[in-house]
Amino acid sequence: MTCLNWPREPVPSGPSPDQPLPRVPVLPLGGDRDLSTPLAELYKEAAMAPLGKVVVVPGAAHSVQVRAADNAGRQAVHDFLLH
Repeated sequence: MTCLNWPREPVPSGPSPDQPLPRVPVLPLGGDRDLSTPLAELYKEAAMAPLGKVVVVPGAAHSVQVRAADNAGRQAVHDFLLH
């Protein structure tokens, strides 16, 4: 329930779903035990981005970069940003 009132400010509408996203790298990152963001959502977001690449960290839940015991999520972000 911590996200119930988030965001506090109104969010402007995004671009039309028919409008292609720019050709920039996108890294949807999640854990296979995340109850807040199902894996299907990661793949859905990646499919909208021409250069989207999903990384799933086994055994991790939400906040993969800071809470996962495995370093795979942090390594994926490191590699993504450097390449």
